[in-house]
Amino acid sequence: MYFVDLPGYGFARVPKAVKENWGAMIAGYLQHRAQLKLALLLVDSRMPPTDADVMMKDWLDHHRIPNAVVLTKTDKISRNQLNQALLTGARTLNTKEIVPFSAVTNSGKDEILKRILAAVDQIPQRGGTGR
Repeated sequence: MYFVDLPGYGFARVPKAVKENWGAMIAGYLQHRAQLKLALLLVDSRMPPTDADVMMKDWLDHHRIPNAVVLTKTDKISRNQLNQALLTGARTLNTKEIVPFSAVTNSGKDEILKRILAAVDQIPQRGGTGR
């Protein structure tokens, strides 16, 4: 099993020309990996999903790439803010389930691992060249 961290599309500090090449590279990677079982879309809980988050979620769904939305940094907000972030994220990203996660407290870690293992255990593979 491999975990691949693709370049972020938000706040990465790289030249604009480099960032512009990422879109084609990411799309190619995601579309042509027959072994790909699950894409995790990481969204910062401290702000509403960005236009880029919405575009990525829509793209993943359109291409039928299995995905899960993970709301990160949940230790940095209150319980009320978390509930609001979950509602806003679900509505904005058109999804029924979002996994709240904190790397500091490990909250949500078991749920994410459960989803990864369930995806890996599925027998059918998506089409693609595997390149």
